[in-house]
Amino acid sequence: MTKKQGKKIDMYALIVLFFVKFEGDFLTDIPLVTQITDFKVKEKLIRALLDAQGYGSKPKTRSKAALRQMMIVAIMKLVRKGNAWALTTKDAGMMEIFGIVEEDFKLSQDKLIVLVDKILDILTKNIVALTPYKVTLLTIGAVKTIEADYLEAKDAPKQQQESKKTITTTLENEIDAADLILEICDNLIIAEYEDSLPALVIEYNNDRKVVNSVSRHTAIRAHVYGDEDHTELIVGASIGIASLKRNELTDIDAMGEIIQFKGGDYVLDVKAVGYADAAVPFSIKKGKHLEIDVVLVPNVLEVYMTDAKGLPAGDVAVSIANTTISAATNAQGIALMYAVPEGNGIAEGSDINGNASSKGFLMVNGKRLRIEMQLG
Repeated sequence: MTKKQGKKIDMYALIVLFFVKFEGDFLTDIPLVTQITDFKVKEKLIRALLDAQGYGSKPKTRSKAALRQMMIVAIMKLVRKGNAWALTTKDAGMMEIFGIVEEDFKLSQDKLIVLVDKILDILTKNIVALTPYKVTLLTIGAVKTIEADYLEAKDAPKQQQESKKTITTTLENEIDAADLILEICDNLIIAEYEDSLPALVIEYNNDRKVVNSVSRHTAIRAHVYGDEDHTELIVGASIGIASLKRNELTDIDAMGEIIQFKGGDYVLDVKAVGYADAAVPFSIKKGKHLEIDVVLVPNVLEVYMTDAKGLPAGDVAVSIANTTISAATNAQGIALMYAVPEGNGIAEGSDINGNASSKGFLMVNGKRLRIEMQLG
């Protein structure tokens, strides 16, 4: 489940509650009742798909990816409260610690756990001061429970991953179908009840505003990812329409939007450091909103590391000079690094015994490059 889908599903829950609340007002409105019934069925199906995908309510059946995201969401709630406390007390050190964003948690599992444990430790040491902010040992313990479930969870086997991809596609289709039903409900509710029950229409519109803008300008909204499963969000990617001389950058949710232009046929150019450029043609009518998902192909550097005897060297820390990109070699001496910037770079490796090696390389956008290195 992507963050965009999550927001929509939260909105669906609000709409279902709205339909239940005003059920009596809609009894004789047969066309609307039909759409409401169909929407409730879709909403239940979507939640069932989330359960199958590992985002359900049973902790032991949640996928590792779902548990990771749950842990990040939970720790970010405490981080925001910690930041509010730091800003209130004007504690510069705490401001730096808690002045992080969700993007800062895009780390390998080991580094992620180190960061989460560091934050939980600081919160625990300052628990007395943070109690008024509703940061308690109970809320900290809840995050630790999710962390333990995440560490215990195993990555799904290949067959299960393929099944998850099928479910993901089905989920996208069902969300599209639910959105279409709500578009019909928009027209029926506003046309029929705007004059007779204005408070009802206002409440409906407020629930729909969770993800839908009420503006009528032409807009294209692009969500940019680094993988087909839409789990790698690309923040700071450039989206542009050359013919309009318009460019925007994707935000923390990997979303970028270009608004207020004429309808017609265009090409959306999408670029990000470490990925191949993409050109996406699209057509849009005046006053319409269009959402698209763009998957960029990452530049991949594969490092094969050997020791002084020429044997595969495992557990070697490998990094790209002047970047934050790093990895560790596996038992076969291989380390994979993704989103490596285009052009000349230097790969550096070192083990716990102080043996080191470095090698230059030339990365081409959208390519996978393999280099061999030997520890000295």
